Amino acid sequence: MVDLTLSEEQEMLKELAHEFARDSIRPMAEHWDENSEFPMEAIAEAHELGLMNLHIPEEYGGMGFGCLTEAVVQEKLAWGDPGFATAAYSNGLTAAPIITGGTEEQKQKYLGWLVEKPSIAAYAVTEPGAGSDVAAIQSTAVRDGDDYILNGNKMWITGAGKADWYFVLAYTDKDAGYKGMSGFIVEADWDGVSLGKKENNMGQRASDTRAVNFENVRVPEANLVGGVEGSGWFNAMAAFDVSRPSIAAHATGISQAAYEHALQYADERVTFGKKLHQHQT
Repeated sequence: MVDLTLSEEQEMLKELAHEFARDSIRPMAEHWDENSEFPMEAIAEAHELGLMNLHIPEEYGGMGFGCLTEAVVQEKLAWGDPGFATAAYSNGLTAAPIITGGTEEQKQKYLGWLVEKPSIAAYAVTEPGAGSDVAAIQSTAVRDGDDYILNGNKMWITGAGKADWYFVLAYTDKDAGYKGMSGFIVEADWDGVSLGKKENNMGQRASDTRAVNFENVRVPEANLVGGVEGSGWFNAMAAFDVSRPSIAAHATGISQAAYEHALQYADERVTFGKKLHQHQT
């Protein structure tokens, strides 16, 4: 039996997230969505308040919270605006394979990067022909001396246009099937990295979802996640395991907000001399 009773610290974070969503997210949500504007100022505020990167271990500058605490906060952020919540949680998904499978040097550098200043990381796994069927990806990374040459096209990548770095899944040994996949950390400003057009996703226009293309990108061996080829699939799946509860929490927050809006409308709208909720249903 899972104990979902919140601690005093979790209750405080829940209230902090609610106040932030009420005061800083909701007043701007319509503007962000109508203008497809990434909410970087609010992301920076959330970072300052300690509402970002909750899952990063304390030894790398994070707060070291687990899935429950993250889900509690994410529910409130999604209650404020689903696009903002998606944008903010990009870090949670992307950092997960580094936390579970990265080398000590990778953790120090890239987890520290997210903690030190307001930053975005993006999880670049999905491709035009490979969504939930991760093994169907076509991206490849070929060894070249002390580097890898990465080629591939990723699609529907959350936060792609604002990311400082990406977790990229590619085949280093296609013949080995999913055991031939490897993960790489690729910085956004490296030669050969380019972006596609921003997607017009309903209710998610603040999240900057788009394609990312990797054309002969030279990736140092030091950026092979875990320092071992063939661990990419397992790290990617581990990331899904720890991140999916927060995605469910997003749905709960959106549902709660929709219910509240509907309730308010039913109390304000008058037809045939009665409020909507006074009619027989």
